[in-house]
Amino acid sequence: MTDPMSDDELMALVGEAVAEEAVVSDRRRTAARAAFAWRSVDAELAELLHDSALAAGAAVRSDGDESRTLSFGHSGLTLEIEVDGEVLLGQVIGAGGASAATEPASVLLERPDADAQSAVADASGFFRLEGVRPGTVRFVVEQGGWSLTTPWVAL
Repeated sequence: MTDPMSDDELMALVGEAVAEEAVVSDRRRTAARAAFAWRSVDAELAELLHDSALAAGAAVRSDGDESRTLSFGHSGLTLEIEVDGEVLLGQVIGAGGASAATEPASVLLERPDADAQSAVADASGFFRLEGVRPGTVRFVVEQGGWSLTTPWVAL
């Protein structure tokens, strides 16, 4: 059996551990925090409830000029999207919390290769984005203390 450590020895070990903190770079700390944030990403992403492009026969009967509708849901919140050319119309439904009546929802359209576009929903949850190009996108909706993030989809 080993002898118990003296207070001085324990404090020396604690001092060494604290000193090692300076060795970890800010870049690695940021990466570690980001990796930790991904632990529950599947539970936090909104589910794709409807996509008109995936409807049976849509590819066969479509001439490509029709608008596309998408619907995402998570925890009682729904994001409805209609894309018609370069115009995107949407509505946030079921905004959560008491602050929903006083604070408008902000909607962010993110792209992996370009700057995000943003809009603020009106009192009924409606918003509009113009100049929306085809490509991979996701939506982040925030209001009060809640948020909804969609999976990446191709428009």
